[in-house]
Amino acid sequence: MSLVKKVNADFVTAFKEKDTIGKMALGNLKSKLSDAEKIKKSELTDDEALKVIVSIAKTRNQSIQEFTKAGRMDLVESEKSELEVIEKYLPKQMTEDEIESEVRKLIVEMDVTTNPQVLIGKTMGAFNKKFQGRA
Repeated sequence: MSLVKKVNADFVTAFKEKDTIGKMALGNLKSKLSDAEKIKKSELTDDEALKVIVSIAKTRNQSIQEFTKAGRMDLVESEKSELEVIEKYLPKQMTEDEIESEVRKLIVEMDVTTNPQVLIGKTMGAFNKKFQGRA
């Protein structure tokens, strides 16, 4: 089952079970995925859907930080609850040690002996492509 179909099915389940938090989080997620499909004018692949979900998760994390600074703990709790629902669709996150190990492997594979800035850019690009949404 594709990621978009899974979100839609889970939204229906949350709606039937009267899960308010799940309904709100999945409704928002479903809407964003639908908007992305309209822009693309075709169904999203799992990678494209994952990009949308990662973007939404980042936005939620930023909101949590801003609400915390403003002392709005009621909104922080709401955002955290919805973020927990959204994170179920994200791949398992890598640890710092795993990230460091993979970056070192990529640097060795590239064997670029030019400008360090070029090496950093190429390494980051390759890492993001290979481990999308996991770090």
